[in-house]
Amino acid sequence: MNDWKTKGQEAWQKVRDFLATIRGGAGERPEQATETKPLHTDAGKPDAVKPDAVSQAADNLKAQSGAAAAAEPDEGPKSLKERCAAFCKASGWKKGLVAGLVVLVLVVGGVAAYLFGMGSAPKRASFDDGQNIYVMVKPGMGANDIAAELVNLGVIDSKMRFWWLTKIHGYGSQIKTGTYAFQAGMDENEVLQKLVAGDTTIIKFTIPEGFSVREIAKRLADAGLVDEQAFLAAAKDFAPYPYMKKQPNVQFAAEGFLFPDTYELHSDAATPEGIMKMMAEDFDQRLTPAMRQQAAAMNLSIHDLITLASLVEKEARYDEDRPIIAQVFLKRLATGMPLQSDTTLQYLMAAPKEDVSIEDTKIQSPYNTYQVTGLPPGPIANPGLKSIEAVLHPAATDYLYFVADRQGHNHYSTNYADHEAIVEQVR
Repeated sequence: MNDWKTKGQEAWQKVRDFLATIRGGAGERPEQATETKPLHTDAGKPDAVKPDAVSQAADNLKAQSGAAAAAEPDEGPKSLKERCAAFCKASGWKKGLVAGLVVLVLVVGGVAAYLFGMGSAPKRASFDDGQNIYVMVKPGMGANDIAAELVNLGVIDSKMRFWWLTKIHGYGSQIKTGTYAFQAGMDENEVLQKLVAGDTTIIKFTIPEGFSVREIAKRLADAGLVDEQAFLAAAKDFAPYPYMKKQPNVQFAAEGFLFPDTYELHSDAATPEGIMKMMAEDFDQRLTPAMRQQAAAMNLSIHDLITLASLVEKEARYDEDRPIIAQVFLKRLATGMPLQSDTTLQYLMAAPKEDVSIEDTKIQSPYNTYQVTGLPPGPIANPGLKSIEAVLHPAATDYLYFVADRQGHNHYSTNYADHEAIVEQVR
């Protein structure tokens, strides 16, 4: 078996060297013999076919330049070498050898293009450059299964190239199980070396403040940690704490309570339920007794607190705006004014819009805070601590209106006439 492996590797190296020569010598003619003559041993019998038969023929033919072909054709060529020699004799060295080389290039080039042609790796829209993509190699997975997963996640672009490398190097049985961290668009051989070395890792991922459940599912799926639809299905009724109990018209019970942070976990915990459990526990620990007491003093349930904080999170780009926006919302709630937050409309849309339209404000939904007074049914995102603290400790102002300019800075007013004038200025 080892002998076959060695021969296969030697043959493959010759093919690679040949292709490299063809690519590097574009525009140059390879050294060729000036006349053809079949190669024979002293006994007049054909040599055994060897991998370098063509190159030997070229060298010998060059050495015999000027001599006429003398050997009579046999009854019928049987070996590759004999067939090449007969073809060269019948066609003349230029036509025969060049035609043979052309055929060889086409055949080898076709195989190379099939095995090593570049594909198109899936685009990971929710990823930052250099962000890890995790691949879990489980017991029983073969080279084909691993290659399919690597291509699907955008780590490599050729399943066939990866499979071929495992076979030519005999690595199929040497790949170690475990969780591996890769980046998008890596070289197949580099990936394979990591898998054979067992260079496993601890899973680490970051969820930014203001991500919704859908965005979290997308990011985790792109990282190779979960199935996106399985995560969304589990998030619908995930409520390990009483304050997370699913309310009417709420799509995801987990929305708002998956704390945005950087997490580390082992592969055995990389399930939708395992990840949500870890994030919900983090949220529960960060919501201190003092914060809970302050919410109660403001007559806010924890569910209402996080719902309001999620609106602040989505409306505020800068920290200084958070307590002012929180104050505007609280004052509107106290006076019975609709919150009229564009962010609640954005939550209903398949993709975000820079500006909502008048038609958007007419959407029939309990989340449409232009049409419905009070808070929406539940959080629209997972807020960070700063937005939660802003609701618990709002600014002391009389503002009832605000609008953000194109740079994300908010401008405030106490009456609608002033608000309209500011909108004209900044939008």
